[in-house]
Amino acid sequence: MKAESAAEFERQRQLNALKVAMRLRVDRAIAVAVPLVLWQLASHWVGKKWISSPVDVAQRIWFMLLDGSLELHTWETFKEAIIGLAIGVVLGVVFGIVLGLWRRLSDAVDPVVMGLYSLPRVSLAPLFIIWLGIGLFAKVALVASMVVFVVLFNVREGVRSIDREIIDAFRSMNASRAAVIRHVIVPSLVPWLLTAIRIGIGMALVGAVVGEMIGASRGLGWYVNHTSGVYDMTGSITALVILMILAMIFNGVLALIERRVLRWRRGSDAWITT
Repeated sequence: MKAESAAEFERQRQLNALKVAMRLRVDRAIAVAVPLVLWQLASHWVGKKWISSPVDVAQRIWFMLLDGSLELHTWETFKEAIIGLAIGVVLGVVFGIVLGLWRRLSDAVDPVVMGLYSLPRVSLAPLFIIWLGIGLFAKVALVASMVVFVVLFNVREGVRSIDREIIDAFRSMNASRAAVIRHVIVPSLVPWLLTAIRIGIGMALVGAVVGEMIGASRGLGWYVNHTSGVYDMTGSITALVILMILAMIFNGVLALIERRVLRWRRGSDAWITT
């Protein structure tokens, strides 16, 4: 009897989970469909020359896919954003851990760090182009400069939030510095780092697009600049839609990584408690 009750409970649980998943899919479909319908209606009321239409944008994406320009411009922006994001994250993690562990150093350089952080990084784009040219390096540098501070501040606060008693307990067991970093500091930084990366994704795309608008011969930022210059509203909105899809892909990949990393973190926590 108990076995049958347990089996029935499990079936009911799976059925409820399926219903929740289906309801979520329907809700998301509605959330996408309603703005598209309103946009299509507005394009007739306001005029396509001002806001284009979903149908025209879909057609433009299809034509760009056929002539290869979609791959060309999207890959250029993706490449600049992902490389700059990676560099910004690495630098932010390193500096964040250092400033988090050494409070005196952090207090000494804090005015300089805050001054650099307060500087609008978009204003650095012309300088990066003068220094590094209109190629890949200037855009990567701009993206990294926009991402690094977000990661640095999050990681620094993450390090400072770690219970010092845990670190002292590890050291009392003759754990090496590498073991402390691996099993205490890094797992504790995961939520802080993932939050910083999620914010950094949007900033990375902004940096890549701004750099392309100022000096480039391809990329989605260049495409927006070019199409708006000839009053091609469909082209400009198409590039923005592609950027939005790119950001959604970035966030989807990050969500997958987050699930895997959190499983690893739970394993590390279990290791600590044993």
